[in-house]
Amino acid sequence: MSTSNRQVSDALPTNLKSLREVRGLTQSELGARAGLAAAAVSHFETGQRAPSIESLARLADALDVSADVLLGRRSGADGSDVDPLFLRASRASTSTLDTIRKITEALLAAEKSAEKGE
Repeated sequence: MSTSNRQVSDALPTNLKSLREVRGLTQSELGARAGLAAAAVSHFETGQRAPSIESLARLADALDVSADVLLGRRSGADGSDVDPLFLRASRASTSTLDTIRKITEALLAAEKSAEKGE
């Protein structure tokens, strides 16, 4: 295994456990959200087993992070750099994203006006 691949596989157990704990979830609760057994989550967190691509995607969705965050390929393992709401929004339909953009632009414009005292 290359150094890069080893770093990724070493990061998964730590990141998975950290993200689960930050969200206040038990292994059983995360497993239920991801459609996996609690024992599978335990094995992934201890590094005894590596998740399949499908399981990795399910875990990422259940934790509202990208697979890259779980694998340590991108920062944010503590979940603090991207609000889960924005991750969910990024997977929304085109029309929903357009609505979100319009609302966000209006809120930011109102905030800017309030800062200027208008």
